Amino acid sequence: MSNKQSRFENRDKRRKANMVLNILIAIVSILIVVVAVSLFINSPSSDVSEKADTSQKQETPASGKTKQTSDEDIKDSKKDKASDDDKKDKQDKDTSDSSSDSDSKKDDDSSKSDDSSKKDSDSSDPFKEAKITEGGSSSDVEKTIVNPKWKAVGTKQTGEHAATYDSSSEDWSEMLDAISYATGVSKDHMTVLWLGNNGSPQDAKGKVLDKTNGKKYQVTITWKDKKGWKPTKVETLK
Repeated sequence: MSNKQSRFENRDKRRKANMVLNILIAIVSILIVVVAVSLFINSPSSDVSEKADTSQKQETPASGKTKQTSDEDIKDSKKDKASDDDKKDKQDKDTSDSSSDSDSKKDDDSSKSDDSSKKDSDSSDPFKEAKITEGGSSSDVEKTIVNPKWKAVGTKQTGEHAATYDSSSEDWSEMLDAISYATGVSKDHMTVLWLGNNGSPQDAKGKVLDKTNGKKYQVTITWKDKKGWKPTKVETLK
């Protein structure tokens, strides 16, 4: 009886010990699983993955910003190019206008040069194609010269005209222009010996001396309305 009870107690102890052991094993297993899961969650690869995701998320806006910046750069480049093209067109136009103005100025200068040459030619030989005869209206006349191509010298005067023999007047200056034109003697080299009326308010006669060679001329001029004084006859005096 006593032996059976002792065996039963031993068996019960072993059963309790096994139960405790199994419980401990289960607890240890659970702890191992928990630790393993914790290590897996906090592992470097997970951190790297999270960092990579974060980096990718951070880079995405930057990429968009870069793209936007690139588009703006392209637009700015196009604007700069358009501005440069406009400047170039303007420079080409200015160059063309300048060239045109230069050509026009050259043409004007050439025209003035031709007119000046023609005037110099006429001045050097004022009696070219003129009709020249010996003698004249008085005994002191050496030759009489009439040129059908003589024209009025122009005028700045307006309104009704009447000859004015005041040496400071515009009319006096224009009379000397006509005498200079007919004789070829410039006003700077001319000494006026006499200038006055020749029978009417629209006709005048003057005697002048060429200071460069001492020759004397008597010139008859007449007024043409709105055109000025026109030479009609030149007489060289003895």
